[in-house]
Amino acid sequence: MHLFLEKLRKVWIGWEVRGLILVSLVLQIILIMFGSRRKFTASVMVRFLVWSAYMIADSVATFALGNIGSSQSDNCDNKLSESSNVLQAFWAPFLLLHLAGPDTITAYALEDNELWIRHFLVLVVQVGVAFYVFFRSWSDNALTFIAIPMFITGIIKYGERTLVLRSSSADKFKHSLLSFPLFDPPSENNYIVQAYFLFKRSACLFSNMIIDYYGRNDPSYTIINNKQAEEAFKVVEAELGFLFDVLYTKATIVYSRFGIFLRCISFFSSFCALIVFSIIIDIHSYPIADISLTYLLLVSAVFLEVYALILSLLSDWTKVWLIKLKTVEYKPKFLFHLLRKVVQHFPSVINPCKRPSRSMAQYNLISSCLKEKSATAIGVFIRDLVGEMVDLRYLYLPRKEVDKDLQEAIFKHLQHKSKKIMENFDDYIGKSQLLKELLDRRGDFVIEEMNLPDKSKWSAIEVDFDHSLLAWHIATNLCYYPELKPDNDTPPHSKRNISKCLSDYMVYLLVFCPSMLSKGVSFEKKYEDTCNAIKSGISIQSKGKSDEKSQMATACEDFLENVKDDRGADDMSVLHVGCKLAKRLRSNEIEDKWEMISEVWIEMLTYAANRCAWKEHGQQLRNGGELLTHISLLMTHLGLSEQYEMKKTSILALPDREWNHLL
Repeated sequence: MHLFLEKLRKVWIGWEVRGLILVSLVLQIILIMFGSRRKFTASVMVRFLVWSAYMIADSVATFALGNIGSSQSDNCDNKLSESSNVLQAFWAPFLLLHLAGPDTITAYALEDNELWIRHFLVLVVQVGVAFYVFFRSWSDNALTFIAIPMFITGIIKYGERTLVLRSSSADKFKHSLLSFPLFDPPSENNYIVQAYFLFKRSACLFSNMIIDYYGRNDPSYTIINNKQAEEAFKVVEAELGFLFDVLYTKATIVYSRFGIFLRCISFFSSFCALIVFSIIIDIHSYPIADISLTYLLLVSAVFLEVYALILSLLSDWTKVWLIKLKTVEYKPKFLFHLLRKVVQHFPSVINPCKRPSRSMAQYNLISSCLKEKSATAIGVFIRDLVGEMVDLRYLYLPRKEVDKDLQEAIFKHLQHKSKKIMENFDDYIGKSQLLKELLDRRGDFVIEEMNLPDKSKWSAIEVDFDHSLLAWHIATNLCYYPELKPDNDTPPHSKRNISKCLSDYMVYLLVFCPSMLSKGVSFEKKYEDTCNAIKSGISIQSKGKSDEKSQMATACEDFLENVKDDRGADDMSVLHVGCKLAKRLRSNEIEDKWEMISEVWIEMLTYAANRCAWKEHGQQLRNGGELLTHISLLMTHLGLSEQYEMKKTSILALPDREWNHLL
């Protein structure tokens, strides 16, 4: 046993640095392949993979660099170890490149940008260690001179990361926005250019700055209001893509003249190092494992530079630049066609032309309680055991596409509110009061407009927002599932589907993203009580059904039958209020209940969108973005925001000044 452990120790000592280098390289490949993918996907696996790689990449590279430094003085007894040390010292510049990270991710969360001072101190220390390794192995060997340009490139890229983190921090980002010039409204009817123009304005909103708004003469209003719903959502998606790049990637440097110059240097250095190493180095003078690993590092460095170049050429930033130069109408068609053909030979995960996700998560409260109630003893034990470390609910969150019908319903609702603001734009006091009234609506106005008896019993609006949201969610389910036929041939109903999707989405926000809803919402106790009430009301018959829809339909019918109207007017439990709402909705008092329910949910959605802090919207961009963020931007562009300072005068746009941060 002792001999085995001794052999194992020797193997570890011999392969420790090599193993760390390989792990560091794999982590860099994961980050560059998946770092920007989270912009357009909400996949839990992608988020976990990127988070894991981001958290340990710097530690692995730092540990490897430290081991190389210590090995310079530990193994100098024979020529093989000495030659191995010389080659391992050549790896130090590549570890600086790994510490610099890829262009596709500089920060995993907004908080990382605030730690730029810490990254600067780490930069100083790690560059010092790399200098120690480099000068300790200095000799007339050709490897020393090949390493010089790679060493300079590593320092430059590491410095870029620190600079980008600093510029994306809250204070510096806000300060940089103050120096932005006003831009001429884009003359091109191209959604990419329009999205870039809107991004320059909305970035101020994300920094909680007040900006001027000029009503119907405001370019942001003109751009969005004159579009169809699908086109308006498309512009906002591209706009959020620009914002994601600024907050979480090296876009502010990559798409500048200086950044392109630095990328030319890094590509030229990596390519020349590979060629020179292949020509003049005698591979027989070094261990075959070290030679193989060195070739792998050099080839990977060149490949990642080419990969980053393709991403840059196919990005929206490059398209904006080409359009600005008035060449997009004539030349880029064949260029982009050629580049896309090249990209098709790569895995689909690298395609940068995709937009932030057009889907929304769904979480059904009754369905969740039904699954927990039906879980076996073993399933409950495993869930409780693993659930202490991981919230397993994330793994089973279905997602629904934000289809044209939903986009149209939301956009028409926002345009209707915006039209009222514009009609009263010259009346400053009346406009401010009307704006506040419109933004405070959360379903009550829909009910007020309908000719219903005893309106006060319908809305449940006088209670807290989370209480109202859960009650309407229960009522929507109790109306939805009993209408579904078992043979799945239920005729499609647009408003019914919209109501169900928005109902499940709003509960998802309440349970998984409560910080995005109204400030001060504390729903835990109420949510837990509602879940317990639902579980206690689930019958044996509903649990015995074979498919989920049948189970849900049976459970909903049971709730409707068991809720009595004689429990007293003071009974305001969420389940009881939801059941009473459902009974009234299913009665003959309403001509089209789904029209009413869908409008209530859209009002709740806009109410939540207006009250969500922009910082929370920025945080969610790293997870693929939320529909709520799209709604918030559409509202602000249409004048439905309290962050605008309404003005009557016409906008006076200053010269473009070559479109900052572009070529």
